Amino acid sequence: MPLTPSPRPTRLSDARLLDPPLGYRRLAWLGLVLNVLAVPLALLLIRADPIWRTTNIVVGASAVLPTAVVGVVASAALLRWRLWGQVLAIVALSLSLAVTLPYGIVRLVLVEEGRLQLALLCPLLWAANAAVLVYWCRPAIRQYLR
Repeated sequence: MPLTPSPRPTRLSDARLLDPPLGYRRLAWLGLVLNVLAVPLALLLIRADPIWRTTNIVVGASAVLPTAVVGVVASAALLRWRLWGQVLAIVALSLSLAVTLPYGIVRLVLVEEGRLQLALLCPLLWAANAAVLVYWCRPAIRQYLR
């Protein structure tokens, strides 16, 4: 019977198991900060636009606030290396995309003021949201959190 070395992990492989995937901590902290700032920013938008005030209050209370709360909980869970934090992050980012996409399109169609800025900002926001959503859906995140 030939002697084969046992598959004991080396220090280098142990270190790789402990190191989070590239961008993990940075995105978790960024998500926490942006979700905490989402509520004051929504309030500023409500105060700044008297024509759409009622619409912004409804969208803010029914969509932005729950999305921000789920995002804060998800970011905090990811910073504490909880597996369920990944699921909440996916839910929060999906909710965010589901809210900002139709709201941005309707606002682009109906409001002429600031249309150019919104036409430039919305696709950037949607692309960033989709990119972060794809990042948190990666299997490497789930493997790291296990």
